[in-house]
Parts: sequence; structure tokens; C-alpha cells
Amino acid sequence: MILKHLQLQNINLKILNNDKNLFNLLNRNLNFEQLIATTNLDGNYLVIAGAGSGKTRIIIYRTFLLLQLGVPPKKILILTFTRKAIQEIRNRVNSLFPNTEIHIETFHSLAYKNLKKYSQNKTFKVITLDQYLDLSRQSLFFKEVSEIFSKEYLKKLLSTSSYENELFKKEILHFKKNEQTLIYNFIDDLNSIKKKSNLYTFDDLIKFFIDFLNTASFPIKFDYIMVDEYQDTDFLQINILKKISNSNLMVVGDDFQSIYSFKGTTPNNILNFPYDFPKVKSIILKQNYRSTPSIVQFSNEISNSFVNSFQKELISKNLDLDRPILKIFRNHSEELNSLTKEIEQLISFDLNCKIAILFRNYIHMESIIKEFKKNNIIFSIVTNPFLENIFKHIPFDSNSQIQLLTIHSSKGLEWDYVFIPLLLEGILPTCIGNTIDLEEEKRLFYVACTRAKKRLFLSCPLSFYNDFGFFNKASSFITTISSNFYNIKRE
Repeated sequence: MILKHLQLQNINLKILNNDKNLFNLLNRNLNFEQLIATTNLDGNYLVIAGAGSGKTRIIIYRTFLLLQLGVPPKKILILTFTRKAIQEIRNRVNSLFPNTEIHIETFHSLAYKNLKKYSQNKTFKVITLDQYLDLSRQSLFFKEVSEIFSKEYLKKLLSTSSYENELFKKEILHFKKNEQTLIYNFIDDLNSIKKKSNLYTFDDLIKFFIDFLNTASFPIKFDYIMVDEYQDTDFLQINILKKISNSNLMVVGDDFQSIYSFKGTTPNNILNFPYDFPKVKSIILKQNYRSTPSIVQFSNEISNSFVNSFQKELISKNLDLDRPILKIFRNHSEELNSLTKEIEQLISFDLNCKIAILFRNYIHMESIIKEFKKNNIIFSIVTNPFLENIFKHIPFDSNSQIQLLTIHSSKGLEWDYVFIPLLLEGILPTCIGNTIDLEEEKRLFYVACTRAKKRLFLSCPLSFYNDFGFFNKASSFITTISSNFYNIKRE
């Protein structure tokens, strides 16, 4: 089902009429849709921002406009999801309006600061997941639990151990009754240990912040709230927004790029925004500034098959280059050899280019690592805490010309040239896991393809074997797309 968005009405450009310099600045840096989203200030707004459409630019210039109109900085709140995003937004706002004191937070930092300042319990300490795992050894049930579950799985379980967490509830269903009872006893015991030591996990921060908001009026009144990457919110974070918003809320996101269900997110959060908040108006950002028209058209073909989504067709006015290419090889060895040669040619042709090789799962990186080392190709792996343990022998350089990373880690990033190897059924979409969400797998493929600026290289061998099985069928995600949108080459 394709959902239609609520059209934005009552376009408001009057506020700019008295300040030509301000109007010229905004008009010079924003396209029409961005300008409309930036200059509509009062009310609840949903900005559906397609890949590469400059969504963060709206938040930056909207903040700048609010400050120019005299809104006190402390009355403005911007919510995002990482420290890196916070720093990027703060730097860009300060370049337009230096030394401003607006609030730029993650949901967790917002919870932490306000609980420390206003709650009755101000002396709590926050522990990381690794510290929580160490703490779990104090439980009476740790020995019994550790005999059943591996350290890595135990860590995963603890990361979702709040009873309010839907992921925890789903995970528990897979176990026998006696194992479920053991897990509940283990978690209850840990909660007692945390309470005695006055320790909070990151999940606890959100839970106790919501409890605080339910029992007391929020002491800080924000006049304007903006949320970046709204498709990455979970239901607890939406509850927080409902408590602190005063009906001047703008959220920016893309339902096409909702890929973190393992963190408790769902595209329904952004799809339901018009029903969760009153009198919502919306606008779609359709112009892609990142990719060539051919890559955008190919990506549109992927998104056209999404079951539940806001209807949008992206466009690109960039210089067009070659269409995406699918190369088919007899085996994985030939695929690796061709990929290596292609990368060497690209670098010789475009000395300063940036290249990414994207994988559905980290386990598929090993063969290409060996191939690159054999050919003395310098590369880096974009890591997360889990990958750091596996590939800790490989030095990481964020400025490396060639980067290997999972698709999940690639969201929000871009490269000149993107390679997606092993495009096989069972790998993408994956066959690993208890339940496979094919729609999310398809969104993952969309995210991967939209990372490319100049050219997109897809490839698959006729057969491939690893510990998870034998794969000999091209991914349905590519075979269902008309070959009018990409070139096919059999090697």
C-alpha cells in the first residue's frame, strides 16, 4: 500500500518580506521545497526527505531563521541520534549564528541532563553495556545463565533487557518455559543490583525519564522542537516527544531508510506521525543532490515496490554518467579479482575518489580482505564495537580512500563509487536470523544503492558457499527490476 502524505498548505513567506538580506541568503541556499519547510514555523510538520535531499540543511536554516526572528536560543531543541550528528549540527548552526546556546541533544542526553537536574534521584551513574555485562556476574543466576548462553548473546539480551522493550519480548518467545523463567529471574535480580548501586543503563535513562514526565510537568518549555532522522525513533522516544512538545514540532526523516528494527525502530513511526500528533502538515523533498540521474532512477525502481510507504519519486539534476552495472561471474574468486582490478582502474582515473564496498553482513568481508592484502591495496574497515573485536588487527582510518563496511553502518554516508558484491538470494536478502523482514531487507538494498554519487557497481557469482549455506540464485531485489535501468555484463 502506498500512503499519500498530507499536503502542506498556507505557505508562509511573509515573514521574509521585511528582510531582503535574510530572504536572499535562504533563497540562495535552499530549493523551493526546502525553503517552504524552513519558513513554516508554527505547527506540527512532517518533512519526508528523500536520500541525498539535504534534510539536515532544513534544520540548520530553520534554526538560523528562528534565531534571527528573536526566538530565545534556550527555547529551541534539536534532537538527533549520535554525538557526531550533534557536533555537525552545532558547527553548521554556529557558522551562521556564532556561539548560540540552543539545545542539541540525543534522546539519551536529554534524559540524562534533566534527570540529573530535576528528578529526586540526582546521584545515579550510567553504565555502558560492557559494564552491565560485568555487573551481571554478581547475579545469583549468572552461572546458570552463562552455561546456556554465549557471552555475545548474553550481551545482546542485556541490551534489550527492559520489560518495555518489544525486542526483549520477541526474543524471550524463542525459549523454553524454564529458560524464560530463568531469564526473568536473572533480569529481576540485575534490576535489584542496579537499584542498590544506583546505576542506570541507557534503556533505564529513557524509562525513568518517561516516568519522571508522567509524574511531573516538564520544567523546560521549548517553543520549537526539531527531530532529525525521525524514522530511527522507537515508541518510547515518541512518548517523550508527546510529553514535551507544545505543537511546534518538525520531524525530518525518510521511511525508505528505516533499517534498524534490531534496535526497536519501525517505519510505522514516521508513517503514523500525522496520527500521533495533531494537525500535521507535510512536505516531500524530492531533489537528490548526491547521485547521478541514472542511480536515482534505479533507486526509484527499488522503492516503487515498497509495500507501505509515502509516495515519492526522487529526481536528480546532476551530470549523468553510466547506468548502474550488474556483473555476473562464474564464481566468487573471479568476482573478487574483477572488483580489485576495477578499483585500481578507478583510482588511476580519479586520484582523489572515495570508494566503498558494502556488505549485508560482516562475515562476507573476509574474502575481500585477503584479496586486497594479496594485491597490496590499502583499505579501512568502518567499524562498530562488535566489528572492532573481529577485525582489531586492521588499522582504521576514517579518511581512507577505500572503505569496507556493512550497509547498516553506511546510512548517512556517501562515496563516489559504491560496490555491492555477492548480490545473491540468501545473502541480500539475508537468510540469517530467526525472522526475516523482507521489506526491511529491501530498504537495506535501497540505502546501499543511494550511497553512490558517480557510479554503482553490483555483482554476483553464479554460486557461493560459506558456513551459512550454498547460494546460487541472484537476489530477487535485482531480478525484479527492469534491465532498462542498469547494464548487465557476464564475465
